[in-house]
Amino acid sequence: MAPPKMTKKEALAEQIARAVGAGKPVALETVDFSDPDRPKTCLEVDFPILPINQIAVIEGNAGKPIYQMSKWWARRRSSVFRALLIAAATKAPADPSHAARYVWEHYYANHQKKGAFKQLKVADIFMGGGTTLVEGSRLGMQMSGNDLNPVAWFVVKQEFAEVDLDAVKRLLAAIEAEVRPQIMPFYACDGPNGEKGTWTHLPTGRIEGPDFDPLSLTPAQRRDYHYSGPEIIYTFWAKHGPCQVTGCGHRTPIMTSPVMAVKTLTVRAWQLHCPACNGAFDVERRAARMAPDVPLFVAPAEVPYTIFDARRGIVCPHCAHAQPAVIYEKDGLVLADGQKLGKGTNKKINLTLLVHPQWLAGSPKADATGLPFGGAAQDDAAATARWNQARASTIRLLEVRGTLPETVTCPETGVTFSTTKGTVPKDAHFACGTCGTVQSVVTAIGATHKTAPTSAYAIQGYAPGRDAANETYGGRFFASID
Repeated sequence: MAPPKMTKKEALAEQIARAVGAGKPVALETVDFSDPDRPKTCLEVDFPILPINQIAVIEGNAGKPIYQMSKWWARRRSSVFRALLIAAATKAPADPSHAARYVWEHYYANHQKKGAFKQLKVADIFMGGGTTLVEGSRLGMQMSGNDLNPVAWFVVKQEFAEVDLDAVKRLLAAIEAEVRPQIMPFYACDGPNGEKGTWTHLPTGRIEGPDFDPLSLTPAQRRDYHYSGPEIIYTFWAKHGPCQVTGCGHRTPIMTSPVMAVKTLTVRAWQLHCPACNGAFDVERRAARMAPDVPLFVAPAEVPYTIFDARRGIVCPHCAHAQPAVIYEKDGLVLADGQKLGKGTNKKINLTLLVHPQWLAGSPKADATGLPFGGAAQDDAAATARWNQARASTIRLLEVRGTLPETVTCPETGVTFSTTKGTVPKDAHFACGTCGTVQSVVTAIGATHKTAPTSAYAIQGYAPGRDAANETYGGRFFASID
């Protein structure tokens, strides 16, 4: 009987399992590249595309430190270049069908210790950010690079420079000490559930009160203050399309869909039946939220759940019956009647953050008194301040728990809207939020002879209080602009 055919996923797993352990010294056989009749290399025969693709995907979310010193515009995956260099330098086995596997089996090996590649000279005459040079050097090859772009030259030179790590740390600390006080007034914010930061006047040790305005400090005064508390990590901005229909001029945010963030969080959970109504539900140790301060819509397919509360106990989501419980770090969840539910399981929860259609509808080009709104690079500060205030007055976010349905209803406003349709009905076009006219983004913005009006609509922040409380999203959170 023939063995069962492996699935693509199973075959890939088997390939990865055959890879040599990290750091094992090997000496692969190379070829004489000066010989026109030389044998073929592995690269000329086959290449382990599947396993290399898999680790390249993983690497894409990692960011190796040596490549993070510069955000090079066309940075390629170093794992792909390492594999290419190994394959290009290694003599192909007698059986061509083994070439790809041979390269992959030696991908993680230590190629420097035995020096099999040390006589090979590799030139990258368009080196760019230097990925080829770095990976070849790691394999023990003699690398040379060239590029007309002076920035490329500088980036690669720094990647290969020897550094004093302690000196770098001292330099970074000095930069932070100088820069942080200057920019902190623009990054301080409130955290979820009203978490506030504190401003301390360093010369006197005085903690400023709630009416203190850090934006009123001059650059010289900022050096005397230290901030501790929630702060902004990232700001979400949206360009707006100015409608060119005569008499309209409405500004519509250009967004392909209302979705602005997607995350899967893991919580500790236990399965339970209510003693009053016998309804089944999950007890979750902590609330799984990306944006704790915005309304939550629970998808219909989600398993009923409740969040453990040490004061209220366990409240049934079906009938609101409450039963006290105690959590022991060692033994897990124990009910007041002594029933032990153990340590529970890790439960994954899908979350999606949406922008409310109320904000996606856009804004007129002027305020109620007729004063025009700003928002473009060429507009004055007063006009742009009016624009930001107008846009912030209508912003709402909605968090969805579970598999994202086609439509959702905001529990705060009662508005039902699509989760897939934004303001872009087709590529490079937007639909005016007032008159509905579909028009070219480039043409509409170009007609104003300015940059597109842009406004912030949300932030991602970090709240140390949430981090200290071991919340499911750490200290991170999303919130709408105020």
